[in-house]
Amino acid sequence: MISLQTKRRIDTALAVTALLTALTGIALHLKKHGILVEPCAVLKVVHYVVGFVMLACATLHASLTLRLMRPMGTKRPWFVRMAWLLLLLLAAGGVTGLLKLASPVKIPHLGLIHYWVGVGLTLSAAFHLGIALPWLVAKYRKRMT
Repeated sequence: MISLQTKRRIDTALAVTALLTALTGIALHLKKHGILVEPCAVLKVVHYVVGFVMLACATLHASLTLRLMRPMGTKRPWFVRMAWLLLLLLAAGGVTGLLKLASPVKIPHLGLIHYWVGVGLTLSAAFHLGIALPWLVAKYRKRMT
């Protein structure tokens, strides 16, 4: 069993990396609209590295909270569906990002697909965090007292 402190660190790292991934993705998108963001190559590397760290943290987070999904599904089925959508978007973002990074040829429309997956991922992650964070903070406070 993983300690509560380790779980908090994973959840905190997930929130920070999700925010950094979204911000670097937005900065890279602004470059496409003519807003000069330099150094672009460094920003791309940061986006990929932070994105894959986010993917690892999200995988750990999901594996630790998966057992809570069944009981939560009876009380809040919409939250469980949104969590599964978030996992699906996370996997799609990771796959499209990896394809963009590793493909020796440019795949048509892959950047656009990755962009829209990123938008959906950011919005659903914000929704997920907005719903779950107060509940988790209250739960952590109860355990600490």
